[in-house]
Amino acid sequence: MRSRWFILAVLFVARFALGYQFQSAGSAAPFLVRDLGIDYAQVGILVGVFILPGIVISLPSGFLGRQFGDKTVVVYGMALMVAGGSVATFGWSYPTILIGHALSGVGGAILIVLMSKMLTDWFARKELFLGNAIFIVGWPAGIAAGQATQSRMAELISWHTVFASSTALVALALVLMVLFYHRPPDLSEALAETTETLTWPEIRITCLAGIIWMLLNGAYLVILSFGPLRLIERGMPIAEANALVSLMSWVCIVALPLGGYLATRYRVPNVVMAGGLIASILLVALISLVPYPFLFFLLLGTTLGLATPVVGSLAAEVLKPGVRGPGFGIYYLWYFGGMPVLLALAGLIRDWTGSATASLTFATCMLLCCLALAGLFRLAQARTRKPSQS
Repeated sequence: MRSRWFILAVLFVARFALGYQFQSAGSAAPFLVRDLGIDYAQVGILVGVFILPGIVISLPSGFLGRQFGDKTVVVYGMALMVAGGSVATFGWSYPTILIGHALSGVGGAILIVLMSKMLTDWFARKELFLGNAIFIVGWPAGIAAGQATQSRMAELISWHTVFASSTALVALALVLMVLFYHRPPDLSEALAETTETLTWPEIRITCLAGIIWMLLNGAYLVILSFGPLRLIERGMPIAEANALVSLMSWVCIVALPLGGYLATRYRVPNVVMAGGLIASILLVALISLVPYPFLFFLLLGTTLGLATPVVGSLAAEVLKPGVRGPGFGIYYLWYFGGMPVLLALAGLIRDWTGSATASLTFATCMLLCCLALAGLFRLAQARTRKPSQS
């Protein structure tokens, strides 16, 4: 039970449940439109309210975790997810379901911030990239599992079952968290005596890591959203275009642990990160030029997956144990605040130009910025280490 890999399994189940519950509104959407008489704009709002609370909750979550303990705050966050899921399950009106999903989103934001900190506590000293890679997979794997099962569940039984099943999975993760998670013993003693606060250099480099993570995720989602549109513009059937681009996500899920393993096993995180980003930039730039980019999307899922564990571990590398909670709150503030802006901007670019190619070019630019800022991050990281080494 004290193995960091067992703790990782507990955190993975919680992150998987988080992705599965997030997907529930999207999977139930056609049935909600049919039964409740809502439109797809309202469905979009329903999906969005799961993420938007993070803008407000992200920063306080880190400080609450430090004040009351990570596990305690995460357990309360999961309890909010169960409560919100229960409200959505038994709701028969759009406002009720909206409130329930928003409540789940508040709890989910707490989990996103503090579980990253908890994972870092266990893996910062050893196999950080591999541990983080496996942990990161939980979110897209949960979404993929929801896509594969929830619509069928709603069709065979009802959309209430979709919300009920996601709530039950979160409840299971909550039980596992209560029973099995604990801090590393050596870290518990160290944190009991700490009075550390974030310094301005630490805040700056954490913000830089947050911007890099925001850009990587923004580029990925823009490709997922506008890649199919580009293929449809060129005459491909809608279902085929969506299926082709979805392959990128499945390959990425497999490539994520591989990237973590390579960075850890051969101690070449910068090579894995830079190589993956450079290859991704080239692939996105070429996708619009080739007649049938099946192979390009497969390769793009691989290269993005390889780079992601290292990019996603940058903040964990620089945040000291005593300030990780507030640090990750600042880090994820960029993600929650910036992602809606980037996606909206990609949509505006599509409207302004009349072609999804421009949106994919925007994704290429985000990956270029991600690569350049990752280089700046390594320079800043090296400078902060020099005083402690002299």
